[in-house]
Amino acid sequence: MKYIGNKSRLIGFIEDCLKDFKVDYKNVKVYDLFSGTGSVSEFFLKHNCKVLSCDNMNYAIAEQYRKLFFRKAPEFNELKKIVGYENLDGILNYLNGLEGEKGYFFENFCEEGKYKRKFFSVSNAKKIDAIRNKIEDWKDILPIEKYNFLVGILMNSADFVSNTAGTYGAYLKIWRSMALKEMKLEKPEFISTGKIELYTCDVIDFLKKQDKADIVYLDPPYNSRQYPANFSVLESIVVNDKQMLNGKTGLRNYENQKSKFAIKKYVKDEFVNLINNIKADYIVMSYSTEGILKSDFIMEILKQKGKTKMYNTSYRRFKTNSWTEKNTNLKEILFICKMKI
Repeated sequence: MKYIGNKSRLIGFIEDCLKDFKVDYKNVKVYDLFSGTGSVSEFFLKHNCKVLSCDNMNYAIAEQYRKLFFRKAPEFNELKKIVGYENLDGILNYLNGLEGEKGYFFENFCEEGKYKRKFFSVSNAKKIDAIRNKIEDWKDILPIEKYNFLVGILMNSADFVSNTAGTYGAYLKIWRSMALKEMKLEKPEFISTGKIELYTCDVIDFLKKQDKADIVYLDPPYNSRQYPANFSVLESIVVNDKQMLNGKTGLRNYENQKSKFAIKKYVKDEFVNLINNIKADYIVMSYSTEGILKSDFIMEILKQKGKTKMYNTSYRRFKTNSWTEKNTNLKEILFICKMKI
């Protein structure tokens, strides 16, 4: 899925830094905090790690259920008597064949709905309603992991045909070509190694309940952008709570999901609190030269915990659906701290 802050393009840089610092990153226990869509979790899983991934956004965890949780396509024996299929291909074909419905997503996110928002074509909005309602019908039948897996597939497929430029802060006035294609649920590729546990909660609350890890990887928000506002539509698809939405673009109430890392007056105290709750051999933290926190402050706090080194690499800013062409002198930073015993 399209996601600001995604580390997919930086995995090689992160791995080079781990090698340089002589961090053993294979077959170890890793906590991935502020994990987003799981690019870094995926990297560690491919090196046969046990990963505990945490984010407070439901859509992010749904995406990780889609692509990271299962080692092979799950069987849906629970649904065979209902739909006549138990294999994943059959289940997806059944869902893709449902007749569209005029429901919550039709009314809120297409131009023929009550609020005239052009996030999805009329036919795709109807398909989202039909498929989401059917998956919800199965919630009490399926194990939660399979339910979340199907929700993640739907969310990812909807994102693929959304009429946006990369985030959901606004929809486009003119239809992009992809948004006019028919939405289709697709089977993901599966990772055969490692094991992952997924948590939807505040990262500090998560840490307080965990024992020591080998590596704790952090990728906190670095500017004033609040992720709930930029991915509100996807959150609505996943949570399916049918909130009354606000404004021209249909924002959810996200007061309880705001990150203090994106608020200047809170970020220093929040960062210190986070670091003080980490129990690990290594802290590995991604950040940016555009960040609210300055690198000198981060180094000061991490050096109190152990030997720390800072790496950086040039990085082009993500701007809606394209990468800026100009040299903005933007750098991605990686801090690695070997914690004192």
